[in-house]
Amino acid sequence: MLPQLPLGISLRESACFDTFIGLGNQQTIADLKACLAGSGERYLYLWGPAGTGKSHLLQASCRAVQPGSKRVAYVPLSLVDHFTPGILSDLGELDLVCLDDIHLVCEAPAWESSLFSLFNQLWERRAGLIVSADRPPARLPVQLADLASRLEWGLSCQLNPLDDVGRVALLDESAKRRGLHLPKATARYILSHTARDATSLLELMERLDLASLAAQRSKLTIHFVKTVLEPDEV
Repeated sequence: MLPQLPLGISLRESACFDTFIGLGNQQTIADLKACLAGSGERYLYLWGPAGTGKSHLLQASCRAVQPGSKRVAYVPLSLVDHFTPGILSDLGELDLVCLDDIHLVCEAPAWESSLFSLFNQLWERRAGLIVSADRPPARLPVQLADLASRLEWGLSCQLNPLDDVGRVALLDESAKRRGLHLPKATARYILSHTARDATSLLELMERLDLASLAAQRSKLTIHFVKTVLEPDEV
């Protein structure tokens, strides 16, 4: 059974390294795998704009750990309103901690203090820590000087946004995983008529999957996509 926090937080089934579409990010994948294997840096800092796959890679890192062999936790700080900094107090004894979107708790003294304590506990035990943010560590608005220093200790990995080739590959992989057929012409139509960031594209594929189930069809034609995007105009 895959480890997770006792907060109803679960890891997406699709979050694994094999399903990550991120052309130009091969070295980051290699660095993550080395970290998990214990042969590379034990602290990694992933950064890039929304939609570059940071959450996917943090969850994939947790899922990649052999079930039962290590104790891991994935903490999405986008849910910061649902819990307190105390959630970090018991994570220092784990083998791997993945903190997603740490920029969201900067300038919050209690959170910064808890992050600093957790960092020190994991570092002293030589445990793994992988964090993500929307900017490089030097640009985080961290008020606690010692925490700001710690966050720059590890290997900083910038994630590159997808180009159109990567976006088509992302749509194709998502369709195949759902048992759907997505012609390239339809994929190009989607890119020219919707938001193009990875998060929005995957959300659209979820909508198309539900619509295809209701319509009992597996081929995503341009006309069918139009009925989902603009039902009142078709």
